[in-house]
Amino acid sequence: MASYETLFQIGDTFEAFVCRGLDTEKEAVERFSRRLSMNLTCPTVERLEQVNARYHLLIAGELWCPDCQLNITALKTLNRLQPRIDMAIISKARAEHDLKDRLQLERIAIPLVLVLDENYELLGTFVEQPTSVIDRGESARDDYRNGRYLEETITEVLAIIEKKEALCRKVGATPPALQELAS
Repeated sequence: MASYETLFQIGDTFEAFVCRGLDTEKEAVERFSRRLSMNLTCPTVERLEQVNARYHLLIAGELWCPDCQLNITALKTLNRLQPRIDMAIISKARAEHDLKDRLQLERIAIPLVLVLDENYELLGTFVEQPTSVIDRGESARDDYRNGRYLEETITEVLAIIEKKEALCRKVGATPPALQELAS
């Protein structure tokens, strides 16, 4: 079983992931990317700017999956706006082989996003859709499929990161990335 770090290192960049898709899949990614860039709110951007440490998003996904087209595109926007948060994408099959048992999952739902700290320690996960979509059920489905919940994907992952950053502040710990800058 490969470590999270090893899986991250062998994972694809967003660009390589999208490059292997069909034209219709690539068009969907582009459409969602445009929608998010026009509609991302200032409070979310400001929250992203406050991230101090480095984080890794290890994502299991496939471009044929509509949830992946939506949510991995949203996470690329997060990465673009906050380069301290990097990402790598592995296949669903790789996740089934290397993550299913470790995470004690019955199945791998995609996208599966593992939020890792700078030492590749698991902080939390995002699975398939934002909880706001799941909580609203069918009434949110059409809006979700049209990319109207992309920001919620970003804010859910960001909340996991902010929890870690708040803990570091509470105990007075300086993230290693900031320690390097101070020396």
